[in-house]
Amino acid sequence: MAKMQIEIRLIEKHLQLTKFQIFKRVLLDFNGTAMGVKLKIINLYSFLDDCYNNILCHHCQRFSNNTVVKFTDVELLTCYFFALLEEEKTQVSKIYGYITKYWKSWFPDLPSYQAFNNRLNRLSDVLPLLIEVLLCYNADLHINDGNDYSIDSFPIILCKGNRYGKVARNISTKTYSKTKGVYYYGVKMHCLVQNRPNSLPIPKWVGVTAATAHDITVFKELLPSMTAVNVFGDKAYLSKEVAGLCEERNIRLLCPPKRKKGETEWERRYNEAFISFWGKAVSRTRQAVEVFFSWLIEKVDIQNASKVRPEKGLMVHAFGKFASALFILMGF
Repeated sequence: MAKMQIEIRLIEKHLQLTKFQIFKRVLLDFNGTAMGVKLKIINLYSFLDDCYNNILCHHCQRFSNNTVVKFTDVELLTCYFFALLEEEKTQVSKIYGYITKYWKSWFPDLPSYQAFNNRLNRLSDVLPLLIEVLLCYNADLHINDGNDYSIDSFPIILCKGNRYGKVARNISTKTYSKTKGVYYYGVKMHCLVQNRPNSLPIPKWVGVTAATAHDITVFKELLPSMTAVNVFGDKAYLSKEVAGLCEERNIRLLCPPKRKKGETEWERRYNEAFISFWGKAVSRTRQAVEVFFSWLIEKVDIQNASKVRPEKGLMVHAFGKFASALFILMGF
């Protein structure tokens, strides 16, 4: 800090600028510089510290003699998210290695890798709350503004093919993914996004279920928080029960139509044009959620969980990677 103050005084003397002007220039031209990276980690730490002290701390409070720790939970979360955002380190071992190699002087009380990993897994219940906070920064959580939304799910794969996983058995199951064309063992992440023209959609809600959980079950649980909106989904969301629930809440559920069983050849040809036209129109609109999933997988590699072992580690992988993507959307 003293070195930085000396440098500022020298620049002021040479350019005859105020400190505010100097600082403004530093902020405008910090990308790709060492100072920019330091400002980034300070900004991230400050944001997480506010979230932790106001909300998150109440959900991970320690009731033992080790309530005061040298390496705080805020520092732990900062290390995790900073390595993900700055260097795209998607595995905990690589995150720890990056922090140890380049940022140990900033975190002198950094514990061993085993302790770091265990502490991170203990915060698995905190990450969904952090996601709620991040979602609030984008928009209001109440889904009742008459906009268009898309809903879908994608697999988080622990292993696939003939292999059968032996970890996180309380939530992970084995099923077949039609989109991937493989049998896999793992979980599904469901996401509701708000469509935006010519831009990435804004995530509104996210949840994780067993791989065998049907999309309709998740959608029915989400319906009480929605009213007077248009929701675009695939054929998996079509059912008479869901249609009735949507009608009660003035929700238009728009999905590609299914062919009726027992249709005659004449009926099939008669309905073919409408089914083709309507299916293309709905699919074109709900492509927003597919684009978001592709971006999510590319940025944080959320779909690959082959290195995960405990159940809490799986929750850290799913919600931690999703929270990192929200940080990216916020401009961190």
